[in-house]
Amino acid sequence: MVSSIISSLDLTEYFLPSSVTAASSYFLAVVLLSTFCYINQTAKSAAIFAYNCFIKPFTRTESPDQQEQLEHFYKSQAGVYDKTRKLLLKGRENALKLGMSHLLSSHPTQKKLVWVDVGGGTGWNIEYMNSVLRTTKQNFAKIYLVDLSPSLCEVARSRLALQVSHGVVEVVCGDASSFNLELGLAENSVDFITFSYSLSMIPTYFSAIDHVIPLLNKNHGVVTVADFGVQSTSTSVGRINTLGGLVGRNNSWVPRNFWRIWFEFDNVHLDSSRRNYLEYKFGTLKSINSVNSTLGNIPYYTWVGCDKLKCANLVNKINAHVTESPYLLPAEIVQHHIPVSKGHEAVVDNLSRGLPFPSMYYQKQVWRVFYNELNPLFAQFNNQYIYAFTWEDPREDHKILNINNKDSLLAITSAGDNLLHYACLPSPPRRIHGVDLNPAQNHLLELKLACFKSGLKQDQIWSIFGEGKLADFHDVLLQKLAPYLSSNALQFWADKGSDTFAVNGHGLYYDTGSTRWALKLANWIFIKAGITKDVEKLCNCTTIEEQKRVWETKVKPAIFSPIVGKLIVANSVFLWKALGVPANQANMINGSILDYIVDTLDPIVTRSLISTDNYFYYLCLMSRYARDNCPDYLTDAGYKKLSALENSPLETIRLHTDTLNEVLARVTAGSFTIIVIMDHMDWFDTNGWDAREEVELLYRALADGGRVMLRSASTHPWYIDVFEKNGFHCEAAAVRLPGESIDRCNMYTSTWVATKISHQRKMSKLTI
Repeated sequence: MVSSIISSLDLTEYFLPSSVTAASSYFLAVVLLSTFCYINQTAKSAAIFAYNCFIKPFTRTESPDQQEQLEHFYKSQAGVYDKTRKLLLKGRENALKLGMSHLLSSHPTQKKLVWVDVGGGTGWNIEYMNSVLRTTKQNFAKIYLVDLSPSLCEVARSRLALQVSHGVVEVVCGDASSFNLELGLAENSVDFITFSYSLSMIPTYFSAIDHVIPLLNKNHGVVTVADFGVQSTSTSVGRINTLGGLVGRNNSWVPRNFWRIWFEFDNVHLDSSRRNYLEYKFGTLKSINSVNSTLGNIPYYTWVGCDKLKCANLVNKINAHVTESPYLLPAEIVQHHIPVSKGHEAVVDNLSRGLPFPSMYYQKQVWRVFYNELNPLFAQFNNQYIYAFTWEDPREDHKILNINNKDSLLAITSAGDNLLHYACLPSPPRRIHGVDLNPAQNHLLELKLACFKSGLKQDQIWSIFGEGKLADFHDVLLQKLAPYLSSNALQFWADKGSDTFAVNGHGLYYDTGSTRWALKLANWIFIKAGITKDVEKLCNCTTIEEQKRVWETKVKPAIFSPIVGKLIVANSVFLWKALGVPANQANMINGSILDYIVDTLDPIVTRSLISTDNYFYYLCLMSRYARDNCPDYLTDAGYKKLSALENSPLETIRLHTDTLNEVLARVTAGSFTIIVIMDHMDWFDTNGWDAREEVELLYRALADGGRVMLRSASTHPWYIDVFEKNGFHCEAAAVRLPGESIDRCNMYTSTWVATKISHQRKMSKLTI
């Protein structure tokens, strides 16, 4: 027993004692250590791992032969390799799930696939795929495991003996840069290539990457990498749009150099060039940047790529992204001049330098229009969305505008509920554009779109957005939703999704976003006032009379007590941080803020039942929706329409992450028939310059007779005059009177429609 432990640790070769006394002490220490390790197998594995990683590298001179180096490192620990790597090699499971989800979502036939696992070591990846994902027998005709270490290859042959004997798996002991497979692989014949913590251990990594490029299927092949890596800002310069997202990618000087030096003792190289070369030779489908928080925040990444020049229909995809493309415009619009989009500029620049296309162009869906994530305006949002749900009532939008399939519509994204409502209409618009300067708001809508497009079951979608929680969200994200998300959106939800939708823990979804503070305050007030049960009763009333009684006698007095009303609700900081009301908008309100809020809420209880016809306030009070009281996209009819395999209105949606003015300036004149800008212009300064610039761009972007719909905290907002002086005819569609409501939210005192006058009529009017 003792000798076997000593042999496994490989200590005697380097630390043989020179005296009898020293030998006795040494022998006793080894016996004690060996006995403990024999009793505790976990401790034995840890000891072997610690010795090989932290002591053994100092005991020999490095060999110029890579295979000898690997054997020196792995031979004595091959048998316990997987036990000791669970905590260290983070992201392997996620990488396999992510890679397979992309492969299976794009593979065009039921033909069995071919997988090459480069640096596959002990065969853990293959065993995991078979036992956990259950995909090897079902999906793969042939799997090649390639590794240069004979000791690890022997472990793999033993572990996968049954599959090896059946010819499904072939273990190839060879160099990643030059391996030849016995049965031979034709060019363009491999569907799945993986590098699982192997690229950082291959000195000639550029040759290894070049070697597999000709093998990868050009149309649907997927390359997946999980590995350590340190990156700096300087290595991203000039190619940020190809990387699939910068969030969490770059490391500061201290961790970058500490971990690079630390791992080099074991011939593991974390330098940025490996990942840089990978992202140069392939197109980036997805990129997730992470740290191993269990072991000192070691940086690692999960990456999925494809052929650099993938897709014969790439030109069509580019057209779908370019905002001014004929593909996006009404057919009757005649184009005389096409402005250059930011996406087009990025493509041309990349092609001129031999770089891959921007990551956005390799995505399965074309919802997200290219944007530059280094825009300094994004910093104000701190990678967080403000609105987890949309306050404006889209039912009134349709009632006022009579939206139909002849319309090309643009609206501010917010949480996306309004855009999905338009898509659920009996005759939805032919094109729906969402614009939001906050990237996270578009990440949120992307998630909703992906839920429907991926074929997620209705109960799962309801759990996520109806109840605001899903226990296995992370697995659903990687295995179902990821192929339908942009890389930037996937990184966002990989970081935040598990907490956001947690059943227990930090989340519920509707307790996120800046507006959560208003809901938290309301819940605190209800608890302190002892009216929690009365609030539930208010949300379950079956008659208007009962609803009014509960409101007047229980809930209203608690909300509008002197302390709450004056010190909190009417506080300017609370208005902005919790309700999203900026100072300029607050200044447009006639009377006190407290009176405004009373006039907002009081009429709601007499309009309709909160329990059945007001999902806005039901959500605020209950922190969830009800099956019969929710946005249209969560209803049975909405699910059926949005998840349709053919002619889904989701295909009409495009998401722009930019200022409204930037989008309006780059589209071809006359692109839209309807533009919905919510209360956006209330935020402008009353000097009028910003308003005039935007109104001029709105006029340019609208077709003759096109309409702008807006809401305001004022009964007659000052900027209506700006519209009328710049070619619009303006009418109030609704004005809130005391004691009355104009829609189910009743958050604004007026709704306006500004209609574009034709250019000839505009000039005639100006002349007169």
